[in-house]
Amino acid sequence: MWRDLLSGRRRYRGGRSEIAIAADVWERAGQASMATLPVVAKVEKLAFKVYGEFGLPTQPGHYRRGPDDDAWSYLGEHVSAEARWAMILERPPEAGWRYATLEDLGRYPNAPTELKAAANLLATCRHLKNRLAGREPGNAGEDIQTAIRLGVDWRELQDLLSWRESATLKLTTPSDALPLPEPEAAPPEKPKTAKKPRAPRKKKAA
Repeated sequence: MWRDLLSGRRRYRGGRSEIAIAADVWERAGQASMATLPVVAKVEKLAFKVYGEFGLPTQPGHYRRGPDDDAWSYLGEHVSAEARWAMILERPPEAGWRYATLEDLGRYPNAPTELKAAANLLATCRHLKNRLAGREPGNAGEDIQTAIRLGVDWRELQDLLSWRESATLKLTTPSDALPLPEPEAAPPEKPKTAKKPRAPRKKKAA
């Protein structure tokens, strides 16, 4: 089969070439893999949660921000290289325009540790999904190592967020956590008994 494919000779099965059949098999395999990644979806959910806490968008794709804008504008999930270059030439970075993918938004200088960790998780998830869909080169050994590393990084981010939450609770004052107990009422004073007047002394007879 492969000798015939490499030599340019094609055999047909019911009017379809083996090349077309092979392409359909790979396409269906990629679609099935993309649809059966519940663990990756959990990892992305945690990363999106962190992004949301910092006011960043959570939709995968490409973004652009103008020189006078504070928010990022969504350009689309898939933007071709030609279209990106055309936008850069029309609105160059020298004029204050910024371009980034969703993963890049959390990697700005001096970004908090949990935000950088979330950005790295999103980048790894995207790489694995592209590998399963056949859009990026690689080998099975590298994919296994990447998947294991993804699980470790996911757990580390979960631990970091749990520690941050517990540290926040410990910093609260007792008055914030529990109401102060009411002071006990002092016992009533005992009434003082009046002293009996002494009887006058009798004078002795002379």
